[in-house]
Amino acid sequence: MQLPYSDELEIQYLSRLFDNTSECYKFFWFQAIVTKVLEGKTVLTYEELIDEMIADAWYMVTEYHLNLGPRDTLEKVVHDIQNRSGMKSSEKKAVLIEYLENCQDPEINRQKRILTKNVPYRLQAPFMGQMRGKDWNVSESKLVMRINQERRLIYYFNAFNGMQTTIRIQEEWCQYICKN
Repeated sequence: MQLPYSDELEIQYLSRLFDNTSECYKFFWFQAIVTKVLEGKTVLTYEELIDEMIADAWYMVTEYHLNLGPRDTLEKVVHDIQNRSGMKSSEKKAVLIEYLENCQDPEINRQKRILTKNVPYRLQAPFMGQMRGKDWNVSESKLVMRINQERRLIYYFNAFNGMQTTIRIQEEWCQYICKN
C-alpha cells in the first residue's frame, strides 16, 4: 500500500497495519480512530472507539449481510443489537451511538469488551519489531506497560481501566491523519 510520505513518521509501518487480517476488527478500529481525530479528539476511550466501530459496521452487516470474518465478534454484536433493540438497518449513526452509550444489556456489554482483547494492542505490532510470538501472551496491563515503552507509535495508553481505558493519539499522527 502506497501512503503519503512523512519526514517525521515511519509510514512504512502504517502500510503494514493491515497485513494478516482474517477478521475486520483492525479496519474498524483504525477507522474509528481516524473519525475521532478528524473530530478533533486526541484522547479516546475503548468504549467510544468500540461504539464507533459498531456504528460503522451497522449498515454493512444489517442491510447487506456482509460477513466480516469467520468468527467475527463485531458482526455478532451488530446482529445481537439489532435483534435486541429492533432498530432498522437504516438507523442513523447518532441514534446507534446514543443507544450504545446508554446500553445496560450485560450481553452486549460483554461482547463489546471482547472487541478490546487484542486489536488495541496488536494494531501497532508493525511498529514494534522487538515484540514477537510469546511476547504478546501476557496480561493486558503488562502489555500496556510494554507498549508504552516503545517509540514513535500512533498512540499510547493513558489509563488502563476496562472499557474506560484511554489512548492518546500522538500529535504527529493527528497531523498526518488530518492532512491525508
